[in-house]
This record gives sequence, structure tokens and C-alpha cells, in this order.
Amino acid sequence: MTRRHRLRGGGAFAAVRERRASSSAGPLRVQVALNRAGVARVGFIVPRAVGGAVVRNRVRRRLRALMQPRLEAQAGLDVVVAAGADAASRPWPALGADLDACLAGARARLERGDARATARNGGGRRDAPERLLRDNRGGGGIRRGRVDPGGSRPATP
Repeated sequence: MTRRHRLRGGGAFAAVRERRASSSAGPLRVQVALNRAGVARVGFIVPRAVGGAVVRNRVRRRLRALMQPRLEAQAGLDVVVAAGADAASRPWPALGADLDACLAGARARLERGDARATARNGGGRRDAPERLLRDNRGGGGIRRGRVDPGGSRPATP
């Protein structure tokens, strides 16, 4: 995959996550968002749950090879492909079929303008109401999901 087709930097991944349309199939989850580059830019997320470094790199190489012939069809989109724990043991044709299903589903949601696809946080559990509590560590900031211990002890994560 050439340099211009790579999605790099945490900010680029976060931007796709904020304004994404997503779909999942098998061990894969794909998030897409429109870009102004005119070419498809792709990033991969392969967590430690997939396996050790050698296994994760193999999964990343397989996903890159599967994505290469699909780049032209995704022109004008930023694509983030996240692999689940079973991605390493998935056969090549099945992984390709999962990727095709994910891309088609996410693209359809993006074209439909689905409400969850354009929501700032992308829907899901993050939209559940959470209590905002002041952190007791003296910073004075507000943090999501923190438990106020009710005493002078700082909250534990």
C-alpha cells in the first residue's frame, strides 16, 4: 500500500471514529468517513487480544493485502479496519468475505446518512447517560465515569 493510502496518526483515527459509519462481520469491524483527499486512506487496528507481535503483524499484512485491490472502490473515504481476536485463525477467503461485507455495510450506512453513522460519538454504549463527577485529586476537572468516594481519598480507576 502506498504512502498516500495510509491513514496515519491518532488524530486521523479519532476523526474517523467521531464521524463514522461502521459495520462488522466475523472478527472484523470497519469504520468509514468521508475525506477530502480524493483517494482512499486506510488504517488498521490489531489489538493484543489477537496474539503476540508476530501474529498481530501477520494479521495486519493479510488485511493490507486484502484491502489493496479494494482501494479504488473506496476512493474519497477514510477507512479504519479493526481486527478481533479470531482474525488470526480465519481462512483467507472467509476474511476477504468478512471485509467485503463490512465495507458494503459501512458504505451503505454512510450513503443512507444513518443517524448513528453521523452522531458525534457513534452511538452504542457511549451514549448511555453517565454521571459527571468532580475528581478529588485537586485538578478540578470533570471526568466521565469516575466514582466519588465521598471522602478525602482520590478516586480509583
